[in-house]
Amino acid sequence: MTTFNGPVVIDPPAPPPRPPGLFDVALGPMPFPQGQAQVAGVLYVPDACVDGTFLYAINCPAVSGTKVFTGVETPVSGAPFAVVSTYTCGSVGFSFAEAAQRTRTRLTLHEQRAVEARFWQGFGGGFGTMPGLLSGATNLGVAGCATEAIEMLEQALANASVVGGIIHARPGMSPYLAGRGHLLTSLSSRKITTVIGTPVVFGQGYAGTGPAGEAVTTDDEYMYATGRVLLWQDPEIFVPPAGQVLNRQTNQLSLVAERVYAVAVECGAWTVKVTRNCTTA
Repeated sequence: MTTFNGPVVIDPPAPPPRPPGLFDVALGPMPFPQGQAQVAGVLYVPDACVDGTFLYAINCPAVSGTKVFTGVETPVSGAPFAVVSTYTCGSVGFSFAEAAQRTRTRLTLHEQRAVEARFWQGFGGGFGTMPGLLSGATNLGVAGCATEAIEMLEQALANASVVGGIIHARPGMSPYLAGRGHLLTSLSSRKITTVIGTPVVFGQGYAGTGPAGEAVTTDDEYMYATGRVLLWQDPEIFVPPAGQVLNRQTNQLSLVAERVYAVAVECGAWTVKVTRNCTTA
């Protein structure tokens, strides 16, 4: 008679796909242009943020006046930061290779959330402080309902002649926007847009807070519109050799996986405080 002492350890099921989010609408994640950029960051002058077009009449005799020349756009920069995931293995034995792969999997499933948090509200603590990229957003005021919020943000992008604009909100805003017919979805591309095609990101890492850190309440939170979001990513996930992080006294393996990112926003940001539980459309 065969005696069993406990359950059989098997391989885990394949991990689920990453949730839809900022990675699906941003330009990137793309490799850093140079290795130095992972330490010093990136800086460039965009081409899409200044409306340098105007009109004049074709008359005979010719109209008088002088064409207006617009300057170059304001430079855009992205400071580097690292996303880290950890994994501790003790009671259940895995090979070094298995433990390292599990650490990488944990990072790839959740790093988008971390990047979204850096983008919206930033972070602080013992490992340094970086403000959110939305902290200087232009405040458009208060929207009584989701319909008005979309109208105000779409119009702000149009008024600023932003090409490639994006709208950002917490996942909890999705039923309010979808219920009023503001959203279109594409299952093949994992993208959600407004009816005129502006991408909408419902980021799990978004805090819903205002540009000066105004808190989310029972009734109200903030939505944003921005120009394009650009992401640079180290193609490699760094995991130290497992043999170097094994505590031989406790036989506990503590692994860290990390990847370097940089994020930049073109053309500016705009925000609206929106009431979720409004009673009118």
